Amino acid sequence: MNVISTPTLLLDEKTVRRNISVMADKAKQNKVVFKPHFKTHQSVQIGQWFQDVGVEKITVSSVTMAEYFADAGWMDITIAFPCNILQIDRINELAARISLSILVSDANALPVLTQSLTNPVQVYIEIDTGSDRTGWAPHQTDSISKVVNQIYDHSQLQFKGFYSHPGHSYAARSKSEIRKIHGDAVSKINSLKKQFQTQYPDLVCCIGDTPCCSVAKHFEGIDEISPGNFVFYDLMQHQIGACRLKDISVALACPVVATYPQRGEIVIHGGAVHLSKESIRVDGHKMYGRIVQLSNDLHWEEPVDGCWVKSLSQEHGIVKCSNECIKQLDLGDLIGILPVHSCLTADAMKKYYTINDLTELEHMQASL
Repeated sequence: MNVISTPTLLLDEKTVRRNISVMADKAKQNKVVFKPHFKTHQSVQIGQWFQDVGVEKITVSSVTMAEYFADAGWMDITIAFPCNILQIDRINELAARISLSILVSDANALPVLTQSLTNPVQVYIEIDTGSDRTGWAPHQTDSISKVVNQIYDHSQLQFKGFYSHPGHSYAARSKSEIRKIHGDAVSKINSLKKQFQTQYPDLVCCIGDTPCCSVAKHFEGIDEISPGNFVFYDLMQHQIGACRLKDISVALACPVVATYPQRGEIVIHGGAVHLSKESIRVDGHKMYGRIVQLSNDLHWEEPVDGCWVKSLSQEHGIVKCSNECIKQLDLGDLIGILPVHSCLTADAMKKYYTINDLTELEHMQASL
């Protein structure tokens, strides 16, 4: 472990591949198209692991990310983010070389699209099933119908269907709550689908949150799923019941730079610029990560009881430690941190190293 001297994001390839296979199998069993969201890993190499289980269509969160994966050979990409009309030229360039789908979340984007598109683009209308972020509420059928007609009337726009990200599932605190949110979202989408399917028999409906896709067993009326965080999972997903601790497949290796036994704390090189400032509250404690011991080959097991990251500044992390744990730690030792939100940690670190052999895997470097 002496080769690691700075915060380093470790990745357990075996667990990542298992997470991918479990979700791919669920999609197959439910006869839905698996269009995983790549915003979590943003890696060409990890993307290849999805190809190994037969994935051909993917979802991303920006034009830049779509370009990155198109350059890597992906030919069917959905940009699951409100269409940014300032990027119309890049959208046209993408649509000229791949099958591109975009989201319309605001009707004011349509005049720009109808006037400026030079290549065919498939369009999802975004539906807000409860997250209160973007898109139309399912009951706004008159407004949705007007948008569908505007899309349908333009030669370069192809109405594909409805897309929803029930992101309010992240506020759940149990599997039963997640299932309730999922059932409500599916019911709303199906109600909308029935109103438009007679006129548009080929429309498809896609949902894309990790908690619902991980916990739910049934997807009646849903044609596609596009979860993303499941590839790594994290403490947030574990807290709400979407995964097991052993499903978390990334950990930030951090050097111990100071110890304070008198106050039961250590200081690590690993701060907000590495982990982000996402936190969870457990048993009254605010946590920015949980501690795992790293073996010589950089594997980790269950988190250490009584140890967590209690505060972060830019480069520093303050770790609350049990007496037993702090006695075992010296300056220069490495500890592992399970992240609260793996998407943000991965984006902050910009690269991965596999456990066992420290093979470097790339992460998209460009700013989104």
